[in-house]
Amino acid sequence: SSQHGFTLWKLMIVIAIIAILGAIAVPAYQRYLQKAAMTDVLQAVTPYRHEVELCALEQGSLSACSEAQLGLAAFPPSTYLSTLSVDAGIISLSGQQTLAGLRVTLTPTLDRRAGTLRWQQRCQSEENNAALLEACRSVLRETDDGERP
Repeated sequence: SSQHGFTLWKLMIVIAIIAILGAIAVPAYQRYLQKAAMTDVLQAVTPYRHEVELCALEQGSLSACSEAQLGLAAFPPSTYLSTLSVDAGIISLSGQQTLAGLRVTLTPTLDRRAGTLRWQQRCQSEENNAALLEACRSVLRETDDGERP
């Protein structure tokens, strides 16, 4: 009699190929989602950075540069932020959803002679998620004047 359809071996090979492709595609897609979410966070944080810079240059120090003095809303609209605060110029935020477990601190240093601020970023992950930390560092790298952590 002639055989019709797939044999068990052919079916197992197809399943193995699909599993291998899935193992490659899923982490890449998750990194893409995390990087996109970090870009959204960067857009939400940028007005706060600019206000801290203006405050520091006008006041001559960072101590007076907090949420209440900046004149911005206490919390920007972002799907991926659970908290955002500014205290003495230091911007702290926590992620949610795709960025769950992420904590970011943007710390400015005032150079009075040059009249500029130098930003240093620190990304931390509760689960030490390497992909999430890399997405954070790559998107926020411009906040530390081009120096990679």
